Amino acid sequence: MTLTPLRRILWLVVLLSLVPAAVLAARRVAAEGTSVRVAMVMDEQALADQAALVGLTSIELGLRYKALGLTGVALYEDTIETLVNKGYAVAMLGSEARSQAAARGEAPPAVPADSTMVSAVVPGALDRLIAKNVPAARVFEHLGRDWYVWPGDVRTTLPAGPDEAELRRWDAAGFDIAYRPRNAPYRLVDPGADLPAVANYLVYAGTQVAGHPFGASDDSAALEAVVAASQDFLTAIIEGTPQDGMTTISSLVPTVRLLSFNQDYVDRRLRPADLVDKYLLAVSERNVRLLYLRPYTTTELGDLIVNTESLISRLSQALTREGYVVGPLDTLDIDYTTSTLLRGLAALGVLAALALVALLFPAPWGALAAAGLVVLSLAAAGPSWGAVALLAALVFPVLGYLSFPRRLYALLAATALSLAGALLLAAVGSEHLTLLAIKPFSGVGLTLVVPPALFLAGAALRRHRPATLIRRSWNAEVRVWHVALALGAVAVLAVVVLRRGNDPVIGVSEIELTLRQTLGELFARPRFKELLGHPLALLGLGLTAWPSWSRWALLTGGVVAQASILNSFSHYHTPLTISLERTLVALVGGLVIGLVALPLVRLATRLVGRWLQAAPDA
Repeated sequence: MTLTPLRRILWLVVLLSLVPAAVLAARRVAAEGTSVRVAMVMDEQALADQAALVGLTSIELGLRYKALGLTGVALYEDTIETLVNKGYAVAMLGSEARSQAAARGEAPPAVPADSTMVSAVVPGALDRLIAKNVPAARVFEHLGRDWYVWPGDVRTTLPAGPDEAELRRWDAAGFDIAYRPRNAPYRLVDPGADLPAVANYLVYAGTQVAGHPFGASDDSAALEAVVAASQDFLTAIIEGTPQDGMTTISSLVPTVRLLSFNQDYVDRRLRPADLVDKYLLAVSERNVRLLYLRPYTTTELGDLIVNTESLISRLSQALTREGYVVGPLDTLDIDYTTSTLLRGLAALGVLAALALVALLFPAPWGALAAAGLVVLSLAAAGPSWGAVALLAALVFPVLGYLSFPRRLYALLAATALSLAGALLLAAVGSEHLTLLAIKPFSGVGLTLVVPPALFLAGAALRRHRPATLIRRSWNAEVRVWHVALALGAVAVLAVVVLRRGNDPVIGVSEIELTLRQTLGELFARPRFKELLGHPLALLGLGLTAWPSWSRWALLTGGVVAQASILNSFSHYHTPLTISLERTLVALVGGLVIGLVALPLVRLATRLVGRWLQAAPDA
């Protein structure tokens, strides 16, 4: 490709923009540090269920697990039901009280049949329940006791404050404590006022933050109360469990990413090795620092105690082996300061790369493609630094294979260019909120779909004008192999899209799981898209005897691999060194696979060609 003066200037801008990007990257690597702490807490309710099956209390069994590496326990805020179960109170529905009165031949109490009646057994046991819930309880005397009445059956939903005595017992036993506050079905008075000081983490129970809804003018006091009360705790952001109100408070309070699994999922599908693998992946790749464990409570996968012990011990050992410190978390605040000036200079490199891509298309399609990319980025992220970062993720995967000659070395050159784009993306997008995963990358889905589509469009337009392409396509004689290739391409694209994210629509095969686990034990786990895409690129570059269109199709797989590199760095909460290691491991692995596959495919091509030539015409 001949470099015009304009292209030289643009490449120089990209090169120079790497300097401020490198400065910001060095700051970020220093801020991310080398020693990372990870805490493991176990759900006390599930622990109590398991302990009951073997004749122990939850704290007795918890101590047994603590010796194997468990660091903490998660204790829920009381409800009327738990107060009754602990013997602190008695409760019944209005319908029950009226039935009992009728059975005694007495006049029924003046309470609605669907209301909840509560009376204290231990003095003061209902103080927090009464003080924090709206509407206020109605008080009346019945059977010689004071009863408090709330409308509806709220025995399991009305929050009643922490069990201080229980919290002290676990704290005295040396457990790191996660407290699980509940939100009221109506409204809370002074939310956060009774958060226990002995806890380190707040893991909101249910689908709402205590005190929600926030945002309206009359709710500002509730928001301020929750934010002020949460400053001495790490508030958990639970992966895969959106909670109303969390986006409002997450940027105002100290936070920690938490991963947990549903009890049914644990009991029926996930053996200890599977859980360890998933937790370790979350820690290394997604900056999860609070691991929420649930013990096995059925024997469907084997002995429930043995499985739980295996989970805890193997997870603790695996984390330690990977260099993590297993123990209570003090703070997760990251000491990273970005710079508007340096981000702006890095952004110039992204814009220069966009212009280079536009120049690789014949006029006027390059300008239209560039404008479309800008519109997509603004639509996904708005007028923000996030839009510039998304633009980098869409442009750099395409730039390499459209710029360099189709030789084997183009794979290395394209990967180096993608890493340069990843450096610019990280420089532009990294800030306090993105590094803590509070403000996610916008447009992740686009990063794996737009680059291959853009590459194919560029390759086609460089060979034919649009009218020619349309005419040839419209008049083309469709053969069986055309349909097969088209269906194969659609299937590959569907797999790429449907398998993205932490809970993909299409699962992972056992072969891939085994390969991931093997590589993950040695290195930062590479992405499968790169392990597959790099060899496809080598085939596209090296199979010179194949038709040109088929080589472009194979190179599209290589573009997907390059897009995956940028996608890795778009996970800002993953340390930069981990993303770099993952990319290099995938590159080496892809090169090995591709260099082994290339001569084999060449040989197969010759043999099949000879066989077809030898076949009779009729």
